[in-house]
Amino acid sequence: MKQRGFTLIEMILTIVVVAIIFLGIAGFVEFGAKGYTQTIDRQRLQNQARFAIEKMSREVQHAVPNSFALSDNNKCLTFYPIEYAGFYKYREPTGDVEFVVGNDQPTAFSGGSRLVINPSRIEDLQNNGQSVEIPDGKIPESGGDYFSITMNLTSQSSGNRHYIYQDKAVIYCIEKLTTTVNSARMVRYYGAFDDSNLIGVVVASGVAFNESSFSYQQTSLQRGGLIHFNFLFHNGDEQSQYKHDVQVSNVP
Repeated sequence: MKQRGFTLIEMILTIVVVAIIFLGIAGFVEFGAKGYTQTIDRQRLQNQARFAIEKMSREVQHAVPNSFALSDNNKCLTFYPIEYAGFYKYREPTGDVEFVVGNDQPTAFSGGSRLVINPSRIEDLQNNGQSVEIPDGKIPESGGDYFSITMNLTSQSSGNRHYIYQDKAVIYCIEKLTTTVNSARMVRYYGAFDDSNLIGVVVASGVAFNESSFSYQQTSLQRGGLIHFNFLFHNGDEQSQYKHDVQVSNVP
């Protein structure tokens, strides 16, 4: 009786064909997995960029007007965030400033709060320029819902506006990483303006150092201050360019 089976050559050919089929399937799966990974990386990069720009935009919009300064070849942006804002009345010749605070008026001020009127540059918020420190525990005047403080005003606000802020600045810096060429990260610092030991929080990574910077245009008669963001985010060959303008909502 004649037995049927596979010859060695037939088995080898079968194995080769099956191997080729599996390699094709594996390559297709690998291509799909790479495409999915690249899509996730691209989405993560864009989400991170949008988060960083949105966070900075909101803080810049509600900063004390004319409290901005650039440093480190336009790689760092410094400003003072508003704690409270409202209106004031100046009493001459005593130099008393009676002021009210808008929403959420405090029952007493905490230490470190300063009041500024008509600032024209960041130096006006420092070194007792156009600002004065509010005493710790300051409460409203007796029988009224306003506060009173004495200060020497060299100029006044046309709208009788005042701004109260903590003696701490927000500093956003594009910091270059030494381990990667042209790669940097966006770091947010908060503290004393001249403190060199501040601890920062990383807001975004994958920033192209050479192509990213801040710029600032001072307040004019037609508009408030204008901050321009020019950032390039990259991850491998993937790049996202962002050019964004933010106008400061408040005016002196």
